[in-house]
Amino acid sequence: MIGVHELEKGTYEACRHLCESGCGIYADRPTSCRTFECQWLRGVLEFDGTIDTSLRPDSCGVMFDYQPESAFGEVFTAWEVEPGASAGGHARDIIEGLAETFLVIVMTCGPEGGNGDGDYRLVGPPPLVMQASDVMWSRGRGATQPLRDIMSGPARW
Repeated sequence: MIGVHELEKGTYEACRHLCESGCGIYADRPTSCRTFECQWLRGVLEFDGTIDTSLRPDSCGVMFDYQPESAFGEVFTAWEVEPGASAGGHARDIIEGLAETFLVIVMTCGPEGGNGDGDYRLVGPPPLVMQASDVMWSRGRGATQPLRDIMSGPARW
């Protein structure tokens, strides 16, 4: 699902270390895997004041990640598990709610679903979206530079 540069695993590619019991290298997993925290599992996401199973990534079609420190402050990333899921239902409501305060990066599936190349869009308070767009443009965001690397560096504006 999420790219892991230490394993040379691209976004929406299956991890070669996935096994029946979960992660086959869990004790020695890379930093990207150690620091990832699914926001549904953490109990952070809620809709109308409650946390329910309709917000699970496999139910709403979007998995949410959180970076407490980035070039733009606190940032949420919404990773589509299903093509188009970020545009509707509870996922859209959560994205819109988060975007009132935070920069949200919405990573979309490509035309071939989970195995295709996707794209991203930025939503949130206009000043944050403009800053993030400027930084990503100036740093040449492309397939060779992971978005997470751009977000963790110092902002240049």
